[in-house]
Amino acid sequence: MSAVWMQRNQLFGTARYNGSAGALAALGGDGTSSLENPALMNSSNFGGMELSGHFRSDRADLRSQGAGIGQAYIVGSWRHNSKARFSLGLAHQQQGWFPNYWILSEANPQESAVSTWINQSNGLSPDQLLSSGLYDAYAAYMGYLTNVGAGNQYSADAEDLPSYRQQRFVREYSSSSWSVPIAFKTSKISLGIRVESRTGRAQERFIMTESGFSPIGLTKAYEKTVVDSSNWSLWSLRLGVAFQATENLRISAALQPATTAEVDWEYRNRVRPEANDPMVTLTPFELYDKQNFSYQLPFQMQLGFARTFGTKAALTGVWIYHGSVNALIGSPLSYYDIGRAMADELQAHQQFKLGGEYRLSEAWTVRSGFQWSGSATVFSDHSAHRMLGLGIGYQELEYALDLAYNLVQTSGSINPPCGGDWVLPALHQRITATYRARF
Repeated sequence: MSAVWMQRNQLFGTARYNGSAGALAALGGDGTSSLENPALMNSSNFGGMELSGHFRSDRADLRSQGAGIGQAYIVGSWRHNSKARFSLGLAHQQQGWFPNYWILSEANPQESAVSTWINQSNGLSPDQLLSSGLYDAYAAYMGYLTNVGAGNQYSADAEDLPSYRQQRFVREYSSSSWSVPIAFKTSKISLGIRVESRTGRAQERFIMTESGFSPIGLTKAYEKTVVDSSNWSLWSLRLGVAFQATENLRISAALQPATTAEVDWEYRNRVRPEANDPMVTLTPFELYDKQNFSYQLPFQMQLGFARTFGTKAALTGVWIYHGSVNALIGSPLSYYDIGRAMADELQAHQQFKLGGEYRLSEAWTVRSGFQWSGSATVFSDHSAHRMLGLGIGYQELEYALDLAYNLVQTSGSINPPCGGDWVLPALHQRITATYRARF
C-alpha cells in the first residue's frame, strides 16, 4: 500500500484548489496549481505568498483529527521583455490521511482465528511455516495458541471457541515535501519545471483480541498485533506546458518521469498470550523484520483545459494517468522476483477532475468541483476515491482570503484471520483556509 502513497501527488492544497476538488489546476493562479503543473505558476503578473491551514475530521469521530498547516508558498516574478517573464517559487507541503480505527466486536463468535491457523499449519513444520511466509500461523505456534504433534499435525492451546472477539484496523499515511517550481511564459505558451524532495510514512495496523477460551486449555486469551510500516524518501521532476489556444481557452499538460524511492520497511507480528492458570506465565512472541529497498515508481501524465467566460467565470477539467512498473523493487536484486509479484498487484489508473469558479462581484468568488480516482491496486484498499469540493473567496488588490470544504468518500476491505470480508468505509472531511498576498 505504501507504493500507492509514494506515487500520489497532492490530494489537498490551497483553499482555491480544494474548493474546485483540484480542477482549477488547469487554470493556475495558486500555489498548488503551480506544483501540479509548473507552467501555470505564471497566471498572475505578480509575485506573492500563500499560507494554507486546515482542519480535518473523520466519519467515526472517535478522536480529533486536528488542525495543521497544509502548504506554504512564495513566488517571485519578473519580466524578461514586454511579452515574456520568468517565475521562481518555493513551496512546503504536508499531506496526510488519518482515518480512525475501524472496530468490530463480537460476543460468542462461531469461529476462531486459531482454527484458521491450525488448518494453514497442518503438514508443515514450524520452520516451513516461516519459510513459506505463513507468518500468522508461525506466530500462533510461537505464541502458545497452537502446538505441533506427530506428522506436523497441529492442535489448539487456546481450545474451543472464545466468548468475545474484537478486531481493530487502521490504515494511514503522511508526507512532507519541499518543491521549487520554475516557469517561463510568453503571450501564447508557458513552460515550467518543478523539482521536489518528499519524505513520507505509511502504516497498516491490525489488532485482534480473543478471550474466554475453554479453561481446560493452556491459553485463556490473547492479543495479536500486526504492523506493516514504511518510511520513504524520493526526488521527482515534473515538466509542464500550457498553451493559450484562443482568448478563452487554455490547454495544458504535465509529465512526471519515472523515479526511485528509498524505502525503510518494518514488519511486526506480535502475540501476547494469557494462561488459564494464574501461576503460569506465557512469554509474548514477536516476529520482526526490517529491510531497505529501492522502489521503482511509474511515470505520471496529465492533460487539462480551462475555458473562461470573460472575467466572470471559468470551467476547468483535468485528466491524470498513473502508469505501472514491471518490478516494484529495484534493489536489492535478491528481492527482484518479489518485486515483480508486488508490481502485479499494482495497476495503472486514472483520475478525473471537473470544476470551476464564478465571480459574484469584484471581490467575491464561489467555486465547486468533483474528483474521481480509480483504484491503484487489484485490492480494495482505499486508493480509489470520490471528492466533492465547495469554496468561496474574497479578493482585494493586494490580498485574498479563500475558504473551502471537502468531502472525500472511499472504501476498502480486508480479510481478517477469522475469515470473511470486512468492509472498511471512510468519509473524510476537511476545511481549508488560505491567505494570499501579492507584492
